[in-house]
Amino acid sequence: MRKINVMSWPLKKKLVAGGLCVFAVVLLIIIVRSCGVATDIVYRYERVTVGEVTKTISVSGKLDVLNSYSVLSKINGIVSRVYADFNQTVRQGQVLATIDSSEIDNQMMRVSTQLERAKLDLVGARMELDTKQSLFKDNLISAKDLEQSELNYKKIQTLLKQYTIEYNIALKNKSYTKIVSPIGGVVIAREIRQMDLVNVNKLLFVIGQKLEKMYLTINIDESDIGRVARGQKVSFTVSAFPDTVFSGSIDQVHFTPINSGGIVMYEAIVLCDNSKLLLKPGMTATATVVTAHKENVKRISNEALIVSPRDMRIEPGKQYVWKKQKYETDGLPMRRIEVKTGIVGDTYTELLSDDVKTGDRVLVRIDKKLRIKDNI
Repeated sequence: MRKINVMSWPLKKKLVAGGLCVFAVVLLIIIVRSCGVATDIVYRYERVTVGEVTKTISVSGKLDVLNSYSVLSKINGIVSRVYADFNQTVRQGQVLATIDSSEIDNQMMRVSTQLERAKLDLVGARMELDTKQSLFKDNLISAKDLEQSELNYKKIQTLLKQYTIEYNIALKNKSYTKIVSPIGGVVIAREIRQMDLVNVNKLLFVIGQKLEKMYLTINIDESDIGRVARGQKVSFTVSAFPDTVFSGSIDQVHFTPINSGGIVMYEAIVLCDNSKLLLKPGMTATATVVTAHKENVKRISNEALIVSPRDMRIEPGKQYVWKKQKYETDGLPMRRIEVKTGIVGDTYTELLSDDVKTGDRVLVRIDKKLRIKDNI
């Protein structure tokens, strides 16, 4: 008995759909082959204009206070009171905190007692010396006795001078228990709290003299450092105020290299205006340094110096542009002209040649478009 294969309906649908797709592809190939494909070359021009040419480099950096002073502890002790806090404005000589020091108190008491005793001893030695001098005049004592009294008086004088020096030192150390601001300004950092134990050279406060002026430390790549100099303008933004552009100028360019991940960088210091007190120490900035700038100069687009409608040999050190003209030359609606340039900016290049004038149109780009050409 013969077996009959019955094809399911879904399978029939798939075969029909596949056949239609194959038919569409074949039809498209036939249409394309029956037509010619042509390429249209479109030349794009820009006019030579008069304007500004600016060359910039992009860098990043960190903001800090222009003049800040670190207030350090000069004694060992325990913080008894803290009178100043973050962001507080303080005047020069204002007490910021006090420190209790039993060591200094004991030293003060000891040298005070020694000094008072030396003063009394000196008075007694002076009286004894006066008496001995009177007796010596009356030949009642020997010269040796008088010399002994004079020597004793001088010894006590020396002790008094020594104790006076020690007392003054202790008095100065006692003054260190009051922490005062060395300048007028704003408290940027406070590193202590009440009852903290502090040692000599412990950082207590950081005082910023003027927050209206700050400085930005930027890192410049070694390939760009040759174009960076003092006085150049810098604009920058910070993430806290992305729509605000701040300004400054380069004050210093450091010679010491910084190796960061195999890349050699150099630091430059930018003085910044912070009259609105928006900038804060430690903020990260994205900056643009203007390394060259000219206004009211004849300029062309940078693209005009690199585009060419034909492969042509270019001699080293020479530059060319393709100037549009009314009539074709060698099949091109333009001709090549050698030019001399000045500043090469980010977008435009200064043009020094007279052969290309303001208003002339120069080639900047070549576009190629494919189109289907009917051969019938």
